[in-house]
Amino acid sequence: MNSQYDKRFLISGLIMLVLGLLAPIYSPYALAKIGILQAHLIGALQALVFFSFAWMWPQLSLPRFTKSIATVSLYISLWANWIGTLFVSIFGAGKEQYIVNQDLVPGAKGFWNIATLLLINLSQLAVLAVVLAIIGFLGWVWTAKKERIMNFISLLLLLAILIISLFQTFNPQYSNG
Repeated sequence: MNSQYDKRFLISGLIMLVLGLLAPIYSPYALAKIGILQAHLIGALQALVFFSFAWMWPQLSLPRFTKSIATVSLYISLWANWIGTLFVSIFGAGKEQYIVNQDLVPGAKGFWNIATLLLINLSQLAVLAVVLAIIGFLGWVWTAKKERIMNFISLLLLLAILIISLFQTFNPQYSNG
């Protein structure tokens, strides 16, 4: 049986799965042990997302530039989410609670707090990747005929989500609730 798949997504999924499985090793040193559990579970779950995208990617009918935007969005969102969760566990978010409404991480100071918030906020890019994948699967004729419009809309959505993520990072009171 010869099936097509995207090797890069498959490898990313395997790496994320291994890192997710190894995350609990750090638990004796983590300030927020629940964060390590979250990093463990997110690593395993997001590996499945990578595996799903590895299978579906060759099947999508999207313009090349739009597909590149979706690819970059998926990589950034999934890796930023996992790394941000790991940072939360390392720097602490309370003994028994994980980040609620993406407030500032109590144990983190300055740069690390901003870095953690930015990483978690960038996970919003997954929505763009999934929406573009849905459009690519639907195979609408207009997406092929109107390639420049599709590329422009995709780029505009990418920039909008990046701006929203940066805004929420520096204004956490507007984040997630």
